[in-house]
Amino acid sequence: MDETVLAEVRRVMAPEVDTTVTARQRAASVAPPPPEIGALLRWAARTIQAHAVVEVGSAGGVSGAWLLPELPPRGVLTSIEPDTHAHGLATDAYEAIGAGSRVRTILGDPVTVLDRLSDHAYDLVLLQSRPAVTWELLDHARRLLHPGGLLLIRGALRGGEDADALATALQILAEDEAFTATILPVDGGLVLATRLADPSTDTDDAVGG
Repeated sequence: MDETVLAEVRRVMAPEVDTTVTARQRAASVAPPPPEIGALLRWAARTIQAHAVVEVGSAGGVSGAWLLPELPPRGVLTSIEPDTHAHGLATDAYEAIGAGSRVRTILGDPVTVLDRLSDHAYDLVLLQSRPAVTWELLDHARRLLHPGGLLLIRGALRGGEDADALATALQILAEDEAFTATILPVDGGLVLATRLADPSTDTDDAVGG
């Protein structure tokens, strides 16, 4: 897209407040989402009226800065970051925006941390670590999301040393009956997937009725 057009799109559709601009500038080294992707995250959270959100990879707090305004007063963002530097950036960003107890920032291995989170308790899961998605993370996303919840994956089409792992994980997702998914050729490949009800649940409901 022409840079002039892109700048106008961002001005009109994805304006950022000063604290988000500052967070983005400080987080340049950890691949924060561009403003238009931030606006998409905002749209997703608002559309499903998200209360509980998990992000794997903090993007220096930029993604959370877009998500938090759409959560209700008791809504919580759980931000899991394996990298010490990125975790510090995110912590500073959340302090600057006054997030308080609405954000849980956790420094640690994502698979280990996700294993401690409750089943079917989350409305939205955002994966943006490196690699962006693995089969272990998909297993946890399936478990954490309730039916109707959203899974978003940034950077799913990036090449390099993670290309094979990403391709395998995307194949698994495409064949997973727990999700209906698509991928957009933006932001290095952006996956949008909806968590479906488990077939066993549908069967049980039908029998019970």
